[in-house]
Amino acid sequence: MPWGLKRSQQTRDLHFLTFSCYQRAPLLNTPQKRDIFLEALEQSRRWYGFYVVGYVVMPEHVHLLISEPERTTLRIAIQMLKQRVSQKLRGKSPTPFWQLRITISRYGASASGSRSYAICIGIRSREV
Repeated sequence: MPWGLKRSQQTRDLHFLTFSCYQRAPLLNTPQKRDIFLEALEQSRRWYGFYVVGYVVMPEHVHLLISEPERTTLRIAIQMLKQRVSQKLRGKSPTPFWQLRITISRYGASASGSRSYAICIGIRSREV
């Protein structure tokens, strides 16, 4: 994690997350693999009680705009999501699936009292 970065949690705000596959390899490069990710996202959403406002799943990385989970911390919810996906897609292969770095940005009240939110569109691309 970069120096001086401050995490803001338990603020009831939305969080924008970006995480990458290991060494930015295109490990989510088929519709079936992206569907496995989306199934795991839905299972995690139900289990931990968070809202998914928007998502984009690309072959080598993922963007999420989500609320804070009701049942645990954001870190634990995302860790479990990543573990579910990697176990289903990687099988018994020792190759890592996810990059260790995660970027979290909070969208909430600014100093002037106004709120700002990012707009994401949920896209599942299909290969033609």
